[in-house]
Amino acid sequence: MPKSSINRKKIFRPAGSQSLSASTQLKEIDDVIIQITQAFCPNGHNLVTSDSPLFEGAPGIDLWVDDGKDADKVTLSPYHGDHSRMGRIDYPAGTKINLACPICKTQFLKLTSCSCEHKGELYMIYLTPSLSDSHIVGICNVWGCYRSKVFDQAQLMASYLQD
Repeated sequence: MPKSSINRKKIFRPAGSQSLSASTQLKEIDDVIIQITQAFCPNGHNLVTSDSPLFEGAPGIDLWVDDGKDADKVTLSPYHGDHSRMGRIDYPAGTKINLACPICKTQFLKLTSCSCEHKGELYMIYLTPSLSDSHIVGICNVWGCYRSKVFDQAQLMASYLQD
């Protein structure tokens, strides 16, 4: 498995944020780092598997990305705020992409608009097998946009992270 190191200087839980709930599948490390330990597509396939590339010893989140010409699997770091990713494909920054499950190729559902300069959209990745809208990660469909939101029991756990 390939390994990647995370930049701990860019990973934090914003001051004043509430602690994680007892029932969450998120993991907080050193009281500051939010790690996603499981993630699911709209059909319930787990995107975090033992076959996923490792980031600091933890498996990443596998996604299928497609710009209409080229498509392939990309693995994102499981640490919220870490911009590391692995995969053979790389698009120019600002390219709008489709985000889908690498197993069933089902596209993720739209959550809301992203505030990025490219007018991207945030798409939902579920954090529980029950596919609850109150346990999600929203990720932008613009390649190179690192804004994301993590929701746990309908409370914002981490807000937009700026470079």
